Amino acid sequence: MVATLETGTETSPKSFPLNSLKHLQGAMRISMMALVFANAVLLWPRTLPAQHTPPNAREVEAFAERVRSERQVGKKTGVPTWILNELMAGIPADIPYCDSKDRNDLEACEVPRRSNLPGVLAIQGQGGCFCSPTGNCAFWIYQLKNGKYRLLLETDMVQVFGFLKSRTHGYPDLVTWSHGSATMFGAQLFRFNGDHYVASGAWEEDYEYLGADGQIVRVAKPRITSYFTSEDQLPK
Repeated sequence: MVATLETGTETSPKSFPLNSLKHLQGAMRISMMALVFANAVLLWPRTLPAQHTPPNAREVEAFAERVRSERQVGKKTGVPTWILNELMAGIPADIPYCDSKDRNDLEACEVPRRSNLPGVLAIQGQGGCFCSPTGNCAFWIYQLKNGKYRLLLETDMVQVFGFLKSRTHGYPDLVTWSHGSATMFGAQLFRFNGDHYVASGAWEEDYEYLGADGQIVRVAKPRITSYFTSEDQLPK
């Protein structure tokens, strides 16, 4: 089953040193964003047209808030045998808790598309074969064209994904979320460039952080930190 995006809070013991908390949160943030940007390094160097300036903080915050409620995963369907065999064949034999014959380790959804475009499948790993203990999983998008499946995107560290109403070259824009902690998520935007899905910006969602006075702040609406560059652009 596709994961749902949830938030939570963790109560820090009163005896936990403030400096240690700062160092811990700093280390988690560096580690999380390193994973997000690692996912942006795809097999294909093609990018979308660059814009002159990156989106500002308010634009990214509004976009991040919108996509959480807008996202959709598409209609669930079976994983084609060809794709199943290809992905299972790439699993190292020594991975624990992994049964390479279990079809439940992969879940497929039909990507929403226009009627004149080839069919596309989004496939997310499930269970021990393709996921980390924290629930971040491998993720692929395949296009069925002329009776053959073609890989459009391969990434990992995906706990939750969703397609948006906005489209680029006919295919819906995609957002993936990675689980960093109970109170922190890393988000990545992908857009279709006419040939493949490519990374087009990232941000971080914090539901707990240190305030200016050094006290822990817990919020229902996350603090957004943008990692968009001048080569990225938000969907219109």
